[in-house]
Amino acid sequence: MMLETASEIRNAAIRLLTRREHSRLELRQKLAARCDDAQLELELELELDRLESDGYLSDARFAACYVRSKASQGFGPMRIRADLGRKGIASELWQQALDEEPVDWFEQARDLARRRFPPVARDDRQAWAKRMRYLTGRGYTPDQARYALEADDEP
Repeated sequence: MMLETASEIRNAAIRLLTRREHSRLELRQKLAARCDDAQLELELELELDRLESDGYLSDARFAACYVRSKASQGFGPMRIRADLGRKGIASELWQQALDEEPVDWFEQARDLARRRFPPVARDDRQAWAKRMRYLTGRGYTPDQARYALEADDEP
């Protein structure tokens, strides 16, 4: 359904925000796809501004929810930071969200490695490299991944 008025834009935005938090960029993209008029694009920006001032839309709140959600799914800080950047979150907001989330990334990487893989001897370079690639692909730093794997080294 195409959006034709400012009130339709606002209602559609609120419906989307009731399902989950969105970043301003995400919401703009979803709503702009349903606006076919250049004048409505201007109305869209005004409505997004109003939603922010009314407290319905908040990039800081979105970033905090996103960090909490992705950390609980086993993703590391590098991946979360990259995802938030793609979602239009300013660097100071994602950094604040990461700093405020009480996660020990080293221990989380260790827990993930223990759940995902059996212990491996460090001299098994192929298995070690596979585990390192997995953890760094999930967004953990090389130091965090190394810590997770060294804790479970077999002699």
